[in-house]
Amino acid sequence: MLPYTTAAPLIKREEGYILPKPIIILLIIIGAGLFVCVGFAVHSAFGFRTNGNGMRNMGAEQMEYMTEVRGRNLAGMMAQGQRSRMEGAGPGGLRRDESVYD
Repeated sequence: MLPYTTAAPLIKREEGYILPKPIIILLIIIGAGLFVCVGFAVHSAFGFRTNGNGMRNMGAEQMEYMTEVRGRNLAGMMAQGQRSRMEGAGPGGLRRDESVYD
C-alpha cells in the first residue's frame, strides 16, 4: 500500500463538502434556470424588436415601373437573340458546329 503522503491526492474527497451531492446538483440546476430567465428578461427588454430596415411592400407606382422595366428588358433580350440568330444562321437557323443545347 502507498504511504499517506503519496496517496493523499488520490483519495476521494466527497466527504469534504458540507452539502450532499444531490443538493449541490439541484442548486446548480436552479441557478441555471434563473440565469436563463434573466437572459430572457434582458432579451425581451432590448432584443425582440423587428428590424426597421427590412424589405417594405412596394407601392402601386413602383409596381407599374417594375412591370415596365421587365417589359423593356424582355423586348431587348428578344431583339438581341433575334439579331444573333440572324447574323450567323445557316440552313435550319443554326450556325455551323452549333447544337440546340449550346
